[in-house]
Amino acid sequence: MFFSIIPGMRAARRIGAAERKQKAGDLAGVMTVCAEALEILGAPGVELEMPWCRSAAPMALAGYCQAGRQLERREDVLRMLTRWRPTYLAWMKESLAPQEAAWFQWFEEALGALSSDPRP
Repeated sequence: MFFSIIPGMRAARRIGAAERKQKAGDLAGVMTVCAEALEILGAPGVELEMPWCRSAAPMALAGYCQAGRQLERREDVLRMLTRWRPTYLAWMKESLAPQEAAWFQWFEEALGALSSDPRP
C-alpha cells in the first residue's frame, strides 16, 4: 500500500498539470502529462486498486484520449486505450462514480470506432 501512495501523488500532480495545460489550450501538453501519469500508475508495484490510483487512472486516460481525439492522433489514442483496456474493463463491473462509468463507456466506444476505422 505505501508504495502506491507516492506514485499516486505523482500521478495526481501530473493530472493537475494536464488541467492547467488544457485551460491554456495546449492539447499536446495535455497528452504528454496524462501519458506521464499513466506511466507512473502502470509501473510495476503500483497497486491500482488503491483509491487514489483507481481514481487517477481513468481521469488521466480520459484526458489523454480527449486531447488525442481533438489533435487527430488516433494511433496514439488507440494504443493507449488498448494498453489500459484490461484494467478499465475490470473496473467497469463496479464503477465508483457516474463520471467513471461514463468514461469507461466512452473508452469502449472510442476503441471500437478507432479499431474499425480503415484510415492509416
